Amino acid sequence: MTDAVGRTDPPERMCPSTPAANATVFLGMITPAGRVAYVTPAVPAEVALAAAGDSDAPVESRFRLAGPCVTSSCGFWTGEHCGLGARMAASYAETAEPGEEQLPKCAIRRTCRWFAEQGPAACPACSHVVTDAR
Repeated sequence: MTDAVGRTDPPERMCPSTPAANATVFLGMITPAGRVAYVTPAVPAEVALAAAGDSDAPVESRFRLAGPCVTSSCGFWTGEHCGLGARMAASYAETAEPGEEQLPKCAIRRTCRWFAEQGPAACPACSHVVTDAR
């Protein structure tokens, strides 16, 4: 959308680690190794949630879901940026293995809050996140 002076609105930022209740996009499956196996192109969250079946395990421990960033309604919001995305990117940068520089395919990178704020360092870190919905 363009305003009267020709500026384009930034895209709505997406949280790449949202609880199922706020999810709009299915990002991928959590592998037995605890990493995200991404799905592209984007799949609506309701498709994955409908296929989740009856399990005692929280859906967030099996699927990675994304949804609109809720900024100040989130406990990780610092008032200016996502503290979780910053913490994950910084932590991963300290432990990154050589050769892991290639970015994973991601359905929300263009609108991802973590990528917008942390750049490419957020992507490898993101694949290690399992959302804790407890």
